Amino acid sequence: MLKTAVQRLAAGGFARNVATLTGGAALAQLLPLLFAPLLTRLYSPDDFGLLAVFSAWLSNLAVIATARYDMAIVLPKEERDAERLMTLALAINLALFTVLTALLLPAYGWIAATLGAPALAPWLLVLPAGVWLAGSLQAWTSWNNRQRRYAANAQGRVAQSLGVTLAQVGTGWAGWGFAGLIAGSLAGQALALWAQARADLAARLAWLRGHRRAELATVARCYAEFPKVNTPHAFVVAFQDSLMLALLASLAGHAVVGQYALVLRVLKLPAALLGQAVSQVIFRDLAEAHAHGRAMMPLLARALAVLAAAALLPFGLLLVAGEPLFGWVFGAGWREAGVIAATLVPYLAAAFVAGPCFMVPMVIGRQRASFLFVLVGVAVNMAVFAAVFVTSRDALLAFKVMSGVMTLYFAAYVAWIFQLLRRLETQGA
Repeated sequence: MLKTAVQRLAAGGFARNVATLTGGAALAQLLPLLFAPLLTRLYSPDDFGLLAVFSAWLSNLAVIATARYDMAIVLPKEERDAERLMTLALAINLALFTVLTALLLPAYGWIAATLGAPALAPWLLVLPAGVWLAGSLQAWTSWNNRQRRYAANAQGRVAQSLGVTLAQVGTGWAGWGFAGLIAGSLAGQALALWAQARADLAARLAWLRGHRRAELATVARCYAEFPKVNTPHAFVVAFQDSLMLALLASLAGHAVVGQYALVLRVLKLPAALLGQAVSQVIFRDLAEAHAHGRAMMPLLARALAVLAAAALLPFGLLLVAGEPLFGWVFGAGWREAGVIAATLVPYLAAAFVAGPCFMVPMVIGRQRASFLFVLVGVAVNMAVFAAVFVTSRDALLAFKVMSGVMTLYFAAYVAWIFQLLRRLETQGA
């Protein structure tokens, strides 16, 4: 069996592409995990809490940075249309950078105070640059995905991890406080963008030239569902985390936010990156299969099986030993983060495995229905979380309820997607 698996991997296709991206994502997470015990001793929970607030708002804005046209890049049959989508995504990203800069310059102090984090005020001035870097990375990830340059995307993840880790350790030793965490995060993004875009930069971005405005307008209209539906969809999902952080900060303080932020840093984000690596491959393969009238369910089922197998050991370990594990690795002051991590295991594992399912509506043209599904799920989750937290003042109880609600939500979403595909393939038979 092992010999057969090795032969399939060597033969290329799905297995090799997944191995390339997941290998890069795994390596990209190894450095932060190795250095996390040092970082938790160089920075306080309050520092991580402020980073979480900054990162959450950056993430919210990043999902609209390209109006989600980057997600459409893998779909066109004609290469020239894909080039126009890439050009459009980069142009919108640059426009948002200009608008954000103009808005933040006169009001950054007031905005930071409104967010309950006045210490962030000077760093809001670099927020537009962070959003531009994130939007550019999203665009090049999809562009490389279409070109099957999976190694470039993997190298970008590793470069980002290396840049973030080294910069945050260095600034931590220098005593920068939370500012070092933010500066390190931005440095990692810049390094990742260079790694993912260097092939195109060497070719002087030849595909950017020769596009007429009318052609860009035509392709923008053709894929208008991405800004109209996918953008609010992604924004709602990202805003859920920001709303939760704001609620935690207002009711429990930045120390609890910092504990939760460590869980995001060492568990949720690494899991999301590994899941996204598989999703990138499956998105490309699903689009190709749909364009040629081939069945998509086997591709999706295989991707979910790969992720489920990968989830068993790490999530199982956290479920039974989260608190002592976090206390041993990160220091006694971080045992609460271990309790939160163990509580959230069902939710995070379900999100990890279900990730590729969110690619399907973009391929089969069911983005509006998917958005409605997600909107209802997020609304119910946040309403229940807020109600439990406000009435009990118990963050752990609120996390337990959230974990249960979101696990059921992801199970329902997966079932709905397979029902859609089954119906589609029955009609095509």
